[in-house]
Order: sequence, then structure tokens, then C-alpha cells
Amino acid sequence: MERILLFLPVKDAARTETLSTHWRHQWKGIPQLNFNADFARVPGVGSYEPNANTVVLRIYKALLTHDGPITRVVLAIPGLRPIHDIDHLILHLSNKGVKEFVIRFGDEMNGYPYLDCDVSSSLFAARELVSLKLQGCTLKAPSWFVGFSKLTRLVLNNVYLPSDFFTHFLPKCPLLEQSRLLHCDQFVNTEILAPSLKLLSIQSTLYRICFKYAPLLSVVSILDADEFSDYRFTTFQQYDPDMVALFTSLPELRQLTIGTGFLLFLAAGQVPYKLPTHLHHLKVLKIHLLLYRWPEARVLVCLIMSSPNLQTLSIQLDTLDYHPPSKVTDSLDKLLKAKDQHGSGCCFQCLEELKIWGSRGMQVELDLIRFVLATAPLLCKIHIEPRSELNCDVVLKFLMQLSRYERVSERAEIIYLWKYEG
Repeated sequence: MERILLFLPVKDAARTETLSTHWRHQWKGIPQLNFNADFARVPGVGSYEPNANTVVLRIYKALLTHDGPITRVVLAIPGLRPIHDIDHLILHLSNKGVKEFVIRFGDEMNGYPYLDCDVSSSLFAARELVSLKLQGCTLKAPSWFVGFSKLTRLVLNNVYLPSDFFTHFLPKCPLLEQSRLLHCDQFVNTEILAPSLKLLSIQSTLYRICFKYAPLLSVVSILDADEFSDYRFTTFQQYDPDMVALFTSLPELRQLTIGTGFLLFLAAGQVPYKLPTHLHHLKVLKIHLLLYRWPEARVLVCLIMSSPNLQTLSIQLDTLDYHPPSKVTDSLDKLLKAKDQHGSGCCFQCLEELKIWGSRGMQVELDLIRFVLATAPLLCKIHIEPRSELNCDVVLKFLMQLSRYERVSERAEIIYLWKYEG
């Protein structure tokens, strides 16, 4: 009965008390309460209650009726304001020992009108908090905040973060294992100090990052929506990024996703042909790059040559017409020469899958695929998804060229996912 009630909205769960005397008090003990958009709908009308205070009073009524521990609470009421509506509500829930909070102010459809409003300070009194998801406000800890000693998961979406977030907030969460920061303004000077962190995902504009102390970090994803610009590249050069030091500080790295901004940051500094310390644990590499630009392709070559146990390589091609591919072809030639000099053991000995998205049928793409086919004995599949505007002649020429390449793996197959739009 409890499992059935957990899948129902709070309003419907409360209505089950009219079913029979056996059901009358069952909903009052469910440990998870979901106050979402359905809870705010006006009965018989379908639209949302325009007065947020009326909805908050309903929430208070439900909490006063509830009898038992509460482990998870979702507050996602349309029109809810960060401070005035829920300050005492969050304080009450914090005193109930809530372990997981999901709080949303605004959404993608209606925007985020409260980004400049601090979330209720009562939230920072939730000592038992294990998971926190916050959206559409400012996360500014009060001076008396001593930390979330049990927090293991943090997800922030469209949240404004103060400049001391990474240096003062994160270090006060010693057990934090997963942190996802989505569309959280700009990170100008980011230092990661998190001894228990295992997963870090950032989808925001990034200007500088340093993994000061993250010995257990194994999954890193840094993406942003910015395209290449010479201005950003010049800005990154002012920070003098050190690619060697950055990856040396990630000894447990197993999965790496690199977006355009992070790639430009790495390319703006000194990029060696191979890192002095191999990334022995790296199994999955996903990268968004301008394959036709020498600085970004140089980063790709370095990561390939430094990852002897790589199993999956996924490349999203962000291409621009005016960048000549000559230097990129030279860099791939270096890879082929390394094969000739050192045998097939130079890289790709463990590669099983290659994925290329946004292919344009260019020669530099063929060079990369040719090298993978020639050096990956365990290769199973190559997925290629071209750009939709490619014409039949380009596709046919590209596939004919691929069919001629030597394959060291007998199991290797090429899957070309082209949707003709003639």
C-alpha cells in the first residue's frame, strides 16, 4: 500500500482516506512528499492556483496531517518564491530530518524570475541532508553555515553561485560524491577542493578550472553552449592553462567529456604530444571539437596518445568552413608515424567503439578513421552520423573510400547513419 501511495501525487494520496477505514490513515505515513504542479491545480478547472500563498497553506495543511518521518520532499509549485513563501516551511522540514530536497523556482517555459533571490537560509540548517536539487535562485550560505556533513549529491540548475562557492561551500561538504552544475552563470576562476567527489558535471561558461584536490574524481564532464571565437581563445591564453598539471591531478579519471569551452581552455596552453603520466584508467572519451583547427586537434592527439586503455571514443564535430585542415592532417600523420616506429602498441589497443557525429565527409575525417581501423585490434563498431545537408555524391565518395581501408580487427563494422533529405 505504501508503494502505491508513493507513486501518487500528494493530493491524490490524501484522497485515498475516503476509500475505506483501512486506507484512512495510510497516506499520513508515507516518507516521500511531492508538491509539484499537479498539487497546485484548481480542482475542476485544470489551471494553476494564481495565489501562491493559497498553495503554501495547502502544503502546511498536508504536513500538519502527516504523521511519520519524511525522507524526501519535492517543492516545485509554479509561482513559488524563494524566501517569502517557504522559509518556515523549509525550517519545519529541516527539523523533520529530511534527507533529500528538490526545490524548483521557475522553469524553462516561464523563465527564472528569482535568480537574484537567495534561497531560504533555513535550508542550511538541514543537517541530515543527503541529496539537494535546487533550481532558479541564488545559493548563498549564511555566515553561520558549518556545512552539510552528510551531503553526497548536489544538482544545481540555473542557480546563481557566489564567487566563493568552490572555495567555501564545497569544502564544507566532505562526503560529496556527485555534483552537477547546469547553466549556473560563469565560472571565472574555479578551484575544485572535494576529497570525496567522484562525478563532476558542469554545463556553464567556464574560463579557468583547477583540480586542487579531488583524488577520487573519476567522471568529469565540462560542456557549454559557446562556439569557437578568437576572443575567447585569447582570453584563455591569459590564464596560462597547464594541461599536464590538470590531468596529473586526476589519477582516477575513467570518463571524460570535453565541450568547446573546456577544449579551448586546454588548447590555449602548452599541449604536449603525450602526457608524461598516462591516463591508465581512462576508458571513455567524449569530445566536441573543431577537427579542422590545429590547436583543438592537438589536444585530441595528446589525449589519445596518453590513454592506452581507451575503450570508447566519441567525437562531436563542430565545423567551420574557413579553418584549413593542413596542420590537423599533419598531426594525424604523426600518429601514423608513431605506429610505424613503435608498432600498433602506441595507442588504441583496447578501443572497441568509435563514434563520430556531424561528419562532413572531409579528408581529415577519413584520415582519423583510417588510423583507428589500422591500429585497433579489438574494434567492434564505428558509428558515423553525418550532417543532414550532405548530398549523395559526397556520401558515396566517402563510403567508397572507407571500404578500401585495412582493418586489423576482423569484427570491425562501420555503421553510417545518414538520413537523406533530397
